[in-house]
Amino acid sequence: MTQDRLIYLLECYAQNACSDAELAELEEWYHAHNPGGKNMGSWLQEYSRERLSEEMYLQFRRMKEPAAKRVILIKLYRAAAAAAVVFAAAGTMYLARHSAHMVQPAETAMQAGIKNDSIKPGSNKAVLILADKTVITLGDTVSGVIAVQGHATIDQVQKGAIAYNQANDAPAPDKMQYNTLSTPRGGKYTVSLADGTLVTLDAASSITYPVAFTGKERRVEITGQAYFEVVHRDAQPFRVTANGQTIEDVGTAFNINAYNDESAVRVTLASGRADVFNASGRVSLIPGEQAQVNNGQQQIKVSTVNVEETIAWKNGWFIFHHESIQQVMKQAARWYDIEVAYEGVPMNKTFGGTISKYKDIAELLQNLRIVSGIQYRIEGRRITLFN
Repeated sequence: MTQDRLIYLLECYAQNACSDAELAELEEWYHAHNPGGKNMGSWLQEYSRERLSEEMYLQFRRMKEPAAKRVILIKLYRAAAAAAVVFAAAGTMYLARHSAHMVQPAETAMQAGIKNDSIKPGSNKAVLILADKTVITLGDTVSGVIAVQGHATIDQVQKGAIAYNQANDAPAPDKMQYNTLSTPRGGKYTVSLADGTLVTLDAASSITYPVAFTGKERRVEITGQAYFEVVHRDAQPFRVTANGQTIEDVGTAFNINAYNDESAVRVTLASGRADVFNASGRVSLIPGEQAQVNNGQQQIKVSTVNVEETIAWKNGWFIFHHESIQQVMKQAARWYDIEVAYEGVPMNKTFGGTISKYKDIAELLQNLRIVSGIQYRIEGRRITLFN
């Protein structure tokens, strides 16, 4: 089980949101790592009480704080989260408390009379469209072979992931067959392509790709946001097209943010090397660099960014730095599948902080209220922000 999956399951349990299958998965992990340990129910209740007690202190600090202090706070928060997982593996949970400085969001919200309606976070779900237009709905199950395309089988290998498997001696297909994997708002999914390249899709995203890679290149097309871990082949370069930009790997892991409602296409290199090119030219990125092409333009601008923060979405976190209220809520709208409206909210405020994507949206909204005074009301899946 990955660390991300473990954190997700623990948070689900703490919020009383585990399905029967998720609870069974958590029990299996616990007994494998804690033979002869205390009763799992008692331990999980302890975790529910103790989890990330510094979280509210470290989240959503006002952006007027010095940058160096904000970085320290975020690092402390990540250290606390990592410690939670490490100690959990040993059947122990120890998190330092700073009660004199902590904000208690639930209590604050109750005192303010805010309605704490629950809108659950996104989950593993997607739609797979086969070459013959057959539509397969994917969820959080593991069901083995779900389809056959040409000489390849499509397997649901684990929760939230499918893989294309083809024998090495399989003959080349007579013609190219293409599949499309799409996530809805509130969805996330991973696909292992025929060459072993891993692609993780964020909410409201898609990738179109061949069932088998033949010819001189491997080319796929995406919309939305995706993280690639490419299997490099010198003789068959891997190329991704997104909103008029082409990204070519040179032994690479990279993130592409190409949502239509964003102001630019952004390609961030995590490892290896990648070339980004369009009609105006080509740039080569090294790890930690981001190529940006603003909408309606062709010029490729390169800057240095924090890769960990750029790909935080993949690892289950929202991380905001000087983000406007609209940008914060735009990301929330995709992940929680909500509609957002504004009533007299000032648009010149910016926010920063870190919060788990696997919490109910009320926690995000309460934090926004704490640092800005902005109120909210929830009506079904519509959230209205107001002064």
